Amino acid sequence: MHSAAEPRATNRSAVLSTLLSGRTLERGQIVEGTGLSRATVFRIVDDLRSRGHARDVATQPAGGRGRPSTLVRFDGSAHLVGCVDLGGTNCRFAVADALGNLLVRARHPTPLALDGERLAGWIAERVHELADAVPGEHGPLGAVTVGVPGVVSGDRSRVVGSHNLPQLRGTAFVDALRERVAVPATLDNDSKLALVGELQYGALAEKETAVLLTLGTGLGSAAAMNGQVLSGRDGLLGEFGRLLIPGTGTRLRDLVSGAGLVAHARAAGHDVTHARQVLEQPERFGDLRQRVGEALVHLVSIVALAYEPRTVIVTGGFAEGLADAALAEVQSAVLDVAGVRTRVRRTALGGQAGLLGALAVALGDLYASLGVLEEHISEIEVDRARVVKSLEEAAVHHG
Repeated sequence: MHSAAEPRATNRSAVLSTLLSGRTLERGQIVEGTGLSRATVFRIVDDLRSRGHARDVATQPAGGRGRPSTLVRFDGSAHLVGCVDLGGTNCRFAVADALGNLLVRARHPTPLALDGERLAGWIAERVHELADAVPGEHGPLGAVTVGVPGVVSGDRSRVVGSHNLPQLRGTAFVDALRERVAVPATLDNDSKLALVGELQYGALAEKETAVLLTLGTGLGSAAAMNGQVLSGRDGLLGEFGRLLIPGTGTRLRDLVSGAGLVAHARAAGHDVTHARQVLEQPERFGDLRQRVGEALVHLVSIVALAYEPRTVIVTGGFAEGLADAALAEVQSAVLDVAGVRTRVRRTALGGQAGLLGALAVALGDLYASLGVLEEHISEIEVDRARVVKSLEEAAVHHG
């Protein structure tokens, strides 16, 4: 038996999710879009206006007899959300309004010397500092999402492991972050959030099966099927970097990540300071460069057989050092080795995919707190071009 509150909550969620498209609408358009009665829509819109979530924008003349129509839109300035992409070298921050318009952004070197709790405090300070730097009148932070370069448990309560930031491991960092941010905060693996960003704001089809490989300081991956990014209980799903290359004692991450390749090359007696030296100087590192290519084919073959993705996206600083011809060779070799036809291409969002994925999750958390049901959150119209452009135009805060 359903309570009387349930249909009211569903109706409110339907109206609110329609307005969260960011469009300016007549109340009659909301009636048509939701299928609700005029009385129900008018009542809900009036309630949203009284709470500061919606506002009247203008009055347009009626085309004929009758009263003019009042236009209404969601007030994006009523709330802010924070998004963070924590990397092993740099940390990206941004603050957006409730419609996903990014307003201000910053980038700082990751303070590697800090322990987990102090690193959490540093992140929280930067987020609130950035929110305070948003120009004009606006509401408070309503949600924050942080992507981390590590394995995060399925319930997001702890970091299981982080090869490049070991101080994240355990629950101390997560607990301190949530305490210091002081608003609802979600923490997840950076590769998963980057794939969320590609699905929400990039060039992937909504229901496309895809895999994202983060080839940066470390190696991470994420997979999506039917528009949903997959998660495992212990967060280990897709941690292919741990696997040994057959017949060797070398792990995949030792050859296809920045820190791993530098350490591996040095151990072999090469004088290198950056992975790009190996990638871009095949005449000097011929045998090692060949093994990097073979490791890439092995990695992509594994994910191709595991998920049969239509697209494999590569992102991260290490991936930037790979020539387009090298990616084409991997794609061709995977078809020969695994028999799976998949496109191997670069990210459409560049280095901002993780930050945009954090934005998408933070907005979802905010909308849920406002009473939008999960079924309606997934139906909110997203203006991809507007959001990506707002990130490019967001003011840069130097702290």
